[in-house]
Amino acid sequence: MLRLKVIWLLLLLTISFPSFSQQLAQIEATVTNMAKEPIEGATILLTSTNKGAKADKAGSFRLKDIPHGHHEFTISAVGYKTLKRRFFINKSIEFLEDIVLTAKNSSLDEVQVNGKTTSKKIKESGFNVNVIETKQYANTNSDINQILNRSTGVKIREQGGLGSRYSFSLNGLSGNNIKFFIDGIPIESFGSGMSLNNMPVNIAERIEVYKGVVPAQLGSDALGGAINIVTNRDYKKSLDVSYSIGSFNTHRAAVSAGYKHPKNGVMINLNSYYNFSNNDYLMRTNPDAGVYLKVPIPPENALFDTLKSARRFHDDYRSFMTQVEVGISNKKWADIAVLGLTYNDVYDQQQTAATQERVLGQVFSKSHTLIPNLRYRKDKFIFEKLSATVYANYSRGENVITDTSSRTFYYWNGIATEYSPKAGELGSNKSITHQKINNSFSQVNLNYQLSTKHLFNFNYNLNTNKRENYNEIDPYNDFYNITNQIYRTNIGLNYQQILWTGRLNNSFFIKDYGLSGKTNTAEKTSKNYFGYGAVTNIKLGSTYGVKLSYEHAYQLPTFTELFGDGLNVMANEGLKPANSDNYNLNLYYGATFGNHNLTIDASTYYRNVKDYIIQKSYDTPQGQKQLADNEGGVKVNGADFEIKYSYKSDFMAVLNLSYYNAVDRERFDKFNREKITYKMRTPNEPWLFGNLDISYGRNNIVGLKDNRLQLNYYLQFVNNYSLSWSKLAKKSTKDYIPAQWLHNIAATYSFNNNKYNITLEGKNLTNQIAYDVFKQQRPGRSVYLKLRYLIRSTH
Repeated sequence: MLRLKVIWLLLLLTISFPSFSQQLAQIEATVTNMAKEPIEGATILLTSTNKGAKADKAGSFRLKDIPHGHHEFTISAVGYKTLKRRFFINKSIEFLEDIVLTAKNSSLDEVQVNGKTTSKKIKESGFNVNVIETKQYANTNSDINQILNRSTGVKIREQGGLGSRYSFSLNGLSGNNIKFFIDGIPIESFGSGMSLNNMPVNIAERIEVYKGVVPAQLGSDALGGAINIVTNRDYKKSLDVSYSIGSFNTHRAAVSAGYKHPKNGVMINLNSYYNFSNNDYLMRTNPDAGVYLKVPIPPENALFDTLKSARRFHDDYRSFMTQVEVGISNKKWADIAVLGLTYNDVYDQQQTAATQERVLGQVFSKSHTLIPNLRYRKDKFIFEKLSATVYANYSRGENVITDTSSRTFYYWNGIATEYSPKAGELGSNKSITHQKINNSFSQVNLNYQLSTKHLFNFNYNLNTNKRENYNEIDPYNDFYNITNQIYRTNIGLNYQQILWTGRLNNSFFIKDYGLSGKTNTAEKTSKNYFGYGAVTNIKLGSTYGVKLSYEHAYQLPTFTELFGDGLNVMANEGLKPANSDNYNLNLYYGATFGNHNLTIDASTYYRNVKDYIIQKSYDTPQGQKQLADNEGGVKVNGADFEIKYSYKSDFMAVLNLSYYNAVDRERFDKFNREKITYKMRTPNEPWLFGNLDISYGRNNIVGLKDNRLQLNYYLQFVNNYSLSWSKLAKKSTKDYIPAQWLHNIAATYSFNNNKYNITLEGKNLTNQIAYDVFKQQRPGRSVYLKLRYLIRSTH
């Protein structure tokens, strides 16, 4: 602390010394385009000198030590007309107002941003990464999951409607092989209420999808890839409010707001959302898929009838989340320093067990979590070329699972035929299971910029998870009274080099994974695992090139995989970490012809996985349940392809197709017997799917100004696939999921420069019977109306 104080004092004296001879000012400004969007990378130059600055991602910059008086400034950015402005400076901190650049070769309502954005910088790294700009989806009723489901190589399968459990697949690896982050922080550290399938797209600025090889700075045990959601925050002024209503009594509301005082740097950020749905869509008998809704015939209930359809009757879902951050910015000791508090609350009725054959009628769960956090960022930390980011939080929550119905079996007509005064639906005895969950997470990221061509990054993560269970009805029953605890550490070191005037971009990294665990029935164990990798991007031309990447990665068992969830997932404390050698080859091409733009991206990959963690289903007296288990060796290879065409800001079409082949390559089991699953595809995984997204928009329609009509059509295709190992299932049985073609449309009308937005959206227009994980039926045709109000000012 003494050393830091001395450094700060010396810096203060150095900065203050010139002020004895003349009055100096600090200049602050923000550069935007005509759509009021910040222009990252814009430069401002004091015309009479060589003093200048470059805008950050919010379009903001600062110039220090500017003498008081009249000055001319030159503001420029790639793709925009250069602007010259004169200002009179007479304050210690002066904010330059209304710096707006107009795009070259473009009308005021057809702004094209050609500068090097953050998204473009990420894409130019050697990582095989998709960067999804969420602006184009912000007016839709979609959540983060539904947006990701349109991305190349991604397949998300939900077990029902809003808030249902889901499985995420990326390039052939799924489930917990894929890790999720919010602003670089693991999503599980925010509690159960923070989930991709209830987070509205409005709170996200962009989504980064890393395939196979994950940057060391994310600090995670991702085996097959990672998703990083970058939220809207740290703006000068912003307010984004939306509300939608739709089928199945679905209501969704979201608020995202931020304010930063231009002089003292005090800032506040708010993100909040509320979701509710009855999820009472029709379940349907489907002989082609081997699905029948059977109900008993009274009074004997010995014979059964088949319902053509039945409405879900116990599937309400409600979630609420609020996150508030208060802090300061642009100080000598911190660029950003904030304290935050997040609260989330979830109420979730359970309509089915692991499969829809087991119908539940009264089981429900409630959970809440409170998470205080600290976030700190400083460039030029101690040293000129060192920057630091520190984050820490502590979450304390409780999940209560109530199973007290005395009914042991329900049918789709809502009637239970069996009664037992002591029994529940999930177990032989009634239970109100309390799970007290305490998690802590801390992260340190250090970046050292040796030069413009060489960058070093160090990352350290510590994650602790503790859960205590007890049964409120029978608190002295040791079957429920269980304490589990695990500790996970991730250490990463990355070296990046940019050579040949930016045509070669390389990164080399190493990772250390640590896992230790403890239960009330076993001693604490601790193990470490070592990973490594490298990536490169070779630019063969200004808009085309090749990427190569490799990583030896580990995926540590998650808390739920080890200890279960108390509902549908059974515990497996002997589960081993999975490891994989991941290889990626990516080719990309881009071209612009006048107002036409074309991009092509093609990838192929190979994964050699050992101790692969796979989700299996088992029949129990309480219906089917899931269990995570190790498979000796699974090899995955595949390819994905995407082509995107756009014309001005009016028309855009995106087509992508993904294929993968994940098979069991381990021929013999531990008893040296040939496995029946040898060379079979892994179960319950779609292996061929694609998306077509077409949008058309026009500005200033019907002679009015500052408005826009946007139309969108979205098609999703999934080929048929098996719920069990491929050769063990037949298309005529219930173990097979038929091919699916889902059609969706949306129309958005925006006016007053996107301040007001109205969207009407229709999903699954043909009302196709769609299935997902373990053949759970998803919602049919649905309609939604969304209203959105947006103000985003950087002044």
